Amino acid sequence: MTAASDENTAPNRRPRLLLHVFGSDEASVTTGLQVARNAHHGFGSPSTIVLVIQGRAVQFVAAAAGLNDDIGTVVTLPGVSVVACGNSLRSVDVEPTNLASGVHHVPAAVVFLTQRQLDGWAYIRI
Repeated sequence: MTAASDENTAPNRRPRLLLHVFGSDEASVTTGLQVARNAHHGFGSPSTIVLVIQGRAVQFVAAAAGLNDDIGTVVTLPGVSVVACGNSLRSVDVEPTNLASGVHHVPAAVVFLTQRQLDGWAYIRI
């Protein structure tokens, strides 16, 4: 290993990862959930992973959408959370109270993502 790679894998660096699903289909959300699981298991150490759902895809994290089991599996992993964009929820007429159990919402995904990236979080768009 090089000095640079040693520095990047130092045990005191807890990975902080933003996974961003922006789209309109259920498959994007399902893929995002799978990537969140894979990242959690792949890090092999404590990490913080936030799956951010934006656009029409937010309708698939509503309790009535049928992904409750997959969402439940992900949000019970230590350090992993799922958030939906409040602006997107309004655009598809989904109330935050109708989100699947464990899914939170933020007022604006763009602001949430920007703030985290400015704080040094890694970002991956799904």
